[in-house]
Amino acid sequence: MANQETELSRVLVGAAISAGFAFLFLTKSGKHLLDSAEPWLDEVIRDMQRLRGTAAKVRDAVDEGRRSFEAVSRLGSFGNGQDQPWASDAKH
Repeated sequence: MANQETELSRVLVGAAISAGFAFLFLTKSGKHLLDSAEPWLDEVIRDMQRLRGTAAKVRDAVDEGRRSFEAVSRLGSFGNGQDQPWASDAKH
């Protein structure tokens, strides 16, 4: 029973997609819709490319921050003075 429902849903989805393509490419109103959607799609693509560039810059900044943090943490701990040679003199 579940297999028949899966097959039926696949057939219905395929029919809906086919009907959508037929509308877009075979009717005047569908062609008009495609023509009016093209500038919008171009703008969406430009926005996605800008977003990708921004994400790359953020990723580079995070990587640089991580490298800086690791470099500073290798130099010693932050202010507790245990690893500093002058800290033992100050406690006496």
